[in-house]
Parts: sequence; structure tokens; C-alpha cells
Amino acid sequence: MHALIRTLRTAATGAIALLLATAALATYPDKPIKLIVPYAPGGITDNLARALADGIGRELKQPIIVDNRAGAGAMVGTGAAARSPADGYTLLMATNGNMTVTPLVTKKLNYDPIRELRVISVVAEVPTVVVTNLQTQLADLRGLAAYGKANEGKLNFASLGQGNVTYLTAKKIETELGIRMTEVPYKGSVPALTALMSNDVQLYVDVLPGALPFIQAGKLKALAVPMEKRIPWLPDTPTLQEAGYSKFHAASWLGLAVPTGTPPEVVTALQQATARFIRDEKFRATFTKAGILMMQPMEAAQVDDYVKADRDRWGALIREHNISID
Repeated sequence: MHALIRTLRTAATGAIALLLATAALATYPDKPIKLIVPYAPGGITDNLARALADGIGRELKQPIIVDNRAGAGAMVGTGAAARSPADGYTLLMATNGNMTVTPLVTKKLNYDPIRELRVISVVAEVPTVVVTNLQTQLADLRGLAAYGKANEGKLNFASLGQGNVTYLTAKKIETELGIRMTEVPYKGSVPALTALMSNDVQLYVDVLPGALPFIQAGKLKALAVPMEKRIPWLPDTPTLQEAGYSKFHAASWLGLAVPTGTPPEVVTALQQATARFIRDEKFRATFTKAGILMMQPMEAAQVDDYVKADRDRWGALIREHNISID
């Protein structure tokens, strides 16, 4: 009899817990949500994060508070998100910096992007562009290849560090063209562009929003876009493949992630709210004007496939060049 009573109590407790959990999910969200941005305020990622927080918060009828936690190549904020409760009240601004490249090149990582975090939405891509200054008088990648071979040891490229999409793309260009370039490190895109225009370096792979104003002003020359197809901002600039080299897709993606284990119903609510907001024409136009390629909403399986393809692409390049950061 006592065993039967214990069994009934256990079943009743489980049923109550299930009902409480179901009720909690039905009212989600019932308090403010935090969006951790593992980068400093003011950049592309932060600007997009704040727009998403505002728009998705309106869709969910709860404020989403942006929490900038920069440091250690985005590991500080990303690690904090990975260790947060999987309840839907902590989101992470995910990029292929903190979710793909940094985990692939860094030995000492304080989070596991595959086991501890799940990307639930990819909102935008930031294209890259290969640029040179006017003093080189280069018109295309074939000319760059010839210039590099004729000036061995004298062709310099600006770099923002080895754990970076722009550096990895420069190494891809170097391999494709069969040349050797000298890396010159800079602490940001602005000093790198300044060095390029003064001919301290002859090549730079930059994200489009940084280089686009200088290209449009005629101060820099775009040689190629390492993308699958031409981009609308530079319709006359060929892709890497059109220039006679291998097809390659070099873009930084931006999206949202949650701690693994976040209830499926909560993930669905977040995905649906995000999908509704990112169709907003004003939102899309604002970031498109800045040189950001706005994505269409994806199904969950499409997001998973997209992120996996990104990891495979950059992982192969990192292994090829044996790139590792202690």
C-alpha cells in the first residue's frame, strides 16, 4: 500500500511539474529578456543587435535589454551566454567570429559552440571585398598575381589578426594567386584602410561596410568580391570565380543563439518573432544601405545546415594553413 501511495505521489508531482512548465511556456515571455553582445558598443554587430532587440522585443511584447560584454576575442560574452540558464531569457548575438572562426583557431576556449549553444536565426551577412590603392594601378586579380610575382617580398597586406575572416580570406587569395604576401597587423579597419591609402600596404580584405565609402569616393579600387555572386553595391566587381579562380564564399554572418537545452516551444517563439521582424522594410533598408546583405527567414533545419557549412568551409581553410592561436 505504502509503495502504491509513493508511486501515486511521484506521478502527481511529475504531472504538476509538467503542468507548471507548460503554463510557463504558454506565458513566455513574462519578463524582460537579455541579449548578450560579446563586442564593444558602436560597431556593425552592436548596431544590428540593438535594432533586433527593439524589433523582436516589440513582437514579443517584452523589452530585450542589450548587454555588451566585450573581451578576449568575444569569448567573455559568449562564454557567459553558454553558462546562462536555458530558459529563453538569455540570448546571444552570434557571428561566425564567436561561433565558427574563434573556436576553430583558439586552443583555450571557455565555451563549446556546438554543445553549449544553438544558433536559432541567421539574420544577415556582411560581404567581404578585396581592395587595393590607386598607386598600385592594379585593375584585377590577374594583375595582382603578376604584381606579386614580380615584387616578391614587397607586397604587403593589412591584417586584423589571424582569428579573423578577413585574414583567412587574404590567405585564400594568396593561395589562389600563387603569391607570397607579408602580413602587416593593425588594430582595426580604420588604421588598416589608412595604411592602404598611403601605400604602406597594397592589399586589404575588408568587410564591405568599412571599405565601401572609400570605393565609392574613388579612393580605393575593388578587385574582387569573394562571394558566390556579385553584390548589388559593386555590380561591376567580379567574384573570385569570375576572375578565374576558385569559387569561395567569404562573409561574416550575424544572428541569434540560445543556450542548448532551451525548450523547443521557446525557441519556436523566438524564431517566429525574429522572422516577423526581419521582414520589416525599414529595418532591412537601413542595414542594406550600410552594405549588409539582409537574409530571408530560415527554417530551423536550414539554420543548422547553414552554420555547419560555414564551419566546414572555414575549418578546411584553417587546417590547410595550420592556423592556431594559443
